[in-house]
Amino acid sequence: MEFFKELWLYQPSTVIGVGIATLVFLGIYIKLLDIYQ
Repeated sequence: MEFFKELWLYQPSTVIGVGIATLVFLGIYIKLLDIYQ
């Protein structure tokens, strides 16, 4: 957890960017699952 705390302190924009990218990726993945079922 210390690693993540340091990331959050020194690179908050990177953490936010990764979080947004993950949410977007999950959204696309869920939409694709809905299409192919």
